[in-house]
Amino acid sequence: MADRRTTRTRGARSAVALALAVALSSPLTPARAGTEPATTALPAHDVATRAATVPAPLAPVLPAAARFRWSIPADVRQVVVVGARGWHSTSGTVTLYDRTALGWIRVASWPARLGYGGLVPAAARVQSTGTTPAGLFAITQAFGRQPDPGTRLPYTHLSADHWWVEDRRSRYYNQMRLGHLGGFARTTRGYNASEHLATMGAQYDYAAVVDFNRPHPVVGRGAGIFVHAFGEGTTVGCVSVRRDHMVALLRWLDPAMSPRIVIGPRRWLAS
Repeated sequence: MADRRTTRTRGARSAVALALAVALSSPLTPARAGTEPATTALPAHDVATRAATVPAPLAPVLPAAARFRWSIPADVRQVVVVGARGWHSTSGTVTLYDRTALGWIRVASWPARLGYGGLVPAAARVQSTGTTPAGLFAITQAFGRQPDPGTRLPYTHLSADHWWVEDRRSRYYNQMRLGHLGGFARTTRGYNASEHLATMGAQYDYAAVVDFNRPHPVVGRGAGIFVHAFGEGTTVGCVSVRRDHMVALLRWLDPAMSPRIVIGPRRWLAS
């Protein structure tokens, strides 16, 4: 979602989990899920059941995002942490981390703007409240009014026909879609408005899609959450950074590194 000015014109872990954490204590060579000693053989009919119940290997804990220690897979080697002072904050910091042989290394840190409604846990978010969803999400694609700046993410150079569907009645809710293909109300006003991306100004010169409420969206939870360039002020739920920082972010992100973005109040994220 764009800058506010353009709104709608547009518990403790169980012993099993603890044992898993010990087994995965090496940051460089995490144990593979389902691995057994050579002397142990599983009955063939138990293999599928075991594979479904043994958690996937985890990445080493990133202190700035320790809350998600049980959620970040071992193949994740890039994390964007968006930290804020508290739930009501409308600004914060974007920090990039690379996972290397030395552990998690901070690459860069920049000021950021958040939603005018502050932050809210992702599962509790309601569309059109101006809140930025807090949680852990993938980053899988990017777009912009300007040509591809050199990102390795799939990049869409916007045309006048590109929309982000926020129409609650549409089967294409929370997807990018060409207007001429139909299937949603092509309007930027009203309850079922969508974002006409190319008309949203320079803030959408460059943007990365945050996979909040995707790919299986809950209608009414919200759509169109991006990291994009600064607009005129706070956003209506997105994260925004300076234009040159946005270009640097896009050039850094690499789908081969399974990038994730973590958003929330700093103390919450570190707990």
